[in-house]
Amino acid sequence: MITLENLGKSYGPTRAVDGLNVTVAPGKVTGFLGPNGAGKTTTMRMLLGLDAPSIGRATINGLGYAQLPAPLRTVGALLEPRTGHRGQRADSHLVGLARSNRIPVSRVGQVLEEVGLASAGHRRIGTYSLGMRQRLGIAAALLGEPEVLVFDEPVNGLDADGVAWIRGLMRTKAAAGATVFVSSHLMSEMQSTADHLVVIGRGKLLADESMEAVLAASARNLVLVGSPQAAELAAGLERAGYAVMLAGPESLRVTGASPEEIGGIAHAMGVRVNELGLQRASLEQAYTELTAQSLDYMPTRIGEES
Repeated sequence: MITLENLGKSYGPTRAVDGLNVTVAPGKVTGFLGPNGAGKTTTMRMLLGLDAPSIGRATINGLGYAQLPAPLRTVGALLEPRTGHRGQRADSHLVGLARSNRIPVSRVGQVLEEVGLASAGHRRIGTYSLGMRQRLGIAAALLGEPEVLVFDEPVNGLDADGVAWIRGLMRTKAAAGATVFVSSHLMSEMQSTADHLVVIGRGKLLADESMEAVLAASARNLVLVGSPQAAELAAGLERAGYAVMLAGPESLRVTGASPEEIGGIAHAMGVRVNELGLQRASLEQAYTELTAQSLDYMPTRIGEES
């Protein structure tokens, strides 16, 4: 269990993280989202004891990271792909981590196999590509068979097969009861992976909801309606207060209403309906709505003056 209690971090007058109260539960993949500069990495660094909070606390199973008796056997983390010294062999690096945390050295070969580096474990880390270094960092996180995993942008540098692999890994670990807390800027990938979302902007909590709840709350959800009396039905839906767009002679796009509500109005009007389907917003669309007022770095669109 990860718990953030009134967690805050200030750098001079700048509040990077502003009073977060969040519980990250086991048995699910929790996505941690926010714009650049929102405070995600700072939050993770405080959780892992790399930065001291200005207020509040971040705990794992009720303890601060520095209080954990065997950190690598409780929490595995990847904050950046720079793992180990460039001149050191990958397997030697993992052996050192294992011995310093009272982890059986036999785990080194097992995790190298698990992350796909079994044939490259003898190579020096400096010869690794970015994707291989990312896999090595994940191997280090898995070394102690921890019950908590904390990943910051884990798909960086991975090819398509690697992205599918890390997605499967996180879901498998969560299904086995682990707590998985992962940040990413790839909304499509997060939509395929996460069960729950924590969204922050300018250090403040914007959402702490299930994936389903976040998507359902989006204003971009719409209902596709097919009817030979589309114009008549559109007028009735507008009178009921719903936003309607005529998409064709017999096709409507309706926002703000459920399929059941539209069906009820059509029935009351005696209007025939041939199609009635919900088109859900993507996570990218829902996320954009949530964070629209929290962007610190907004590019100028082409054609607009700076």
